[in-house]
Amino acid sequence: MRYIMKATIIFLLLAQASWAGPFQQRGLFDFMLEDEGSALDPDEEYLPFGCPFRCQCHLRVVQCSDLGLPTSLTELHLDGNKIIKVDAASLKGLYNLAKLGLSFNSISSVDNGSLPNVPHLRELHLNNNKLTRVPVELAAQKYLQIVYLHNNNISEIGADDFCVHGYNGRKASYTSLSLYGNPVQYWEILPSTFRCVYVPGAIQLGNFK
Repeated sequence: MRYIMKATIIFLLLAQASWAGPFQQRGLFDFMLEDEGSALDPDEEYLPFGCPFRCQCHLRVVQCSDLGLPTSLTELHLDGNKIIKVDAASLKGLYNLAKLGLSFNSISSVDNGSLPNVPHLRELHLNNNKLTRVPVELAAQKYLQIVYLHNNNISEIGADDFCVHGYNGRKASYTSLSLYGNPVQYWEILPSTFRCVYVPGAIQLGNFK
């Protein structure tokens, strides 16, 4: 009887594991740190660096939602994770953020309303992701100076993607716009696209391989 009960418990545990759905990102801070094919012992720590402060960790999943980041935050680095999108709610209240690092993720979209939540942003690093277009509302960022968009999947650049149409209300000039490593046909970009860029050599295009 004891062996039957033990076998039943094992079966229930296996069934519960099989019912668990795949990881789905709901917010910017819901990302999965994953080491496929890992040979770690089941009893060993999966996250060698420990669980980030105020986050919840389970095996290879790190949940950092609803942290209530301080509004005084000036830099936020989330490079090299498995982030697939940037949502507006995750950046809400970060009025003083000046630098946002999101390089080397799997970001394919930046939701409308995300960038207006960080009105004093000066640096935006979105290189080495899966973007297919320049983020909407980027041109309206008055203080933005550095934008890294190289090594994405951007195939088209609009005339108003970096500079607002009509009156130029920018408070700072672009010093670096990197767009190389994208499948865009650079000779099709209108000259007026960069009409608000005044620093020589700020635009980095290059070839797509």
